[in-house]
Amino acid sequence: MLVIRPIRDAVLYEELCAKCGVTVRPGCLCYQAHEKETPDAENGTFLGVCQFDIDKVGTIYDLKNADGVEDEEALFIMGRQTLNFIDLCGVHWAVLDPQTPMTEHLIYWLGFSHKTGKWEMDLNGFFAEPCKHKKEEKE
Repeated sequence: MLVIRPIRDAVLYEELCAKCGVTVRPGCLCYQAHEKETPDAENGTFLGVCQFDIDKVGTIYDLKNADGVEDEEALFIMGRQTLNFIDLCGVHWAVLDPQTPMTEHLIYWLGFSHKTGKWEMDLNGFFAEPCKHKKEEKE
């Protein structure tokens, strides 16, 4: 079971970012992802982090697996959860920091486009039912 939760402890925040090879960004929000048997299980496999900020736009700085872990699906789910949280906070536009260490496959899979020279995403209605990202079937 994939469990994604915010990191609230500063020491844990530094420790988990170090395990992913990313720099702690003071003042940013950060999610952690673990593979666990149950949501409340103490033990589990640490999969990665997502550091982001919410201002006039939501900015994702890092969406990265822990060193030695390759789980793009967990990154996708954590990235989408981050984007949904940004949208629920009333910010309906998201960008990727130019230094975000992600593959283009993951960036496009999350829903970002590169039409204006930067990776950005309109979140208006994106998470409405049916999900805006789901392609409509042809009749």
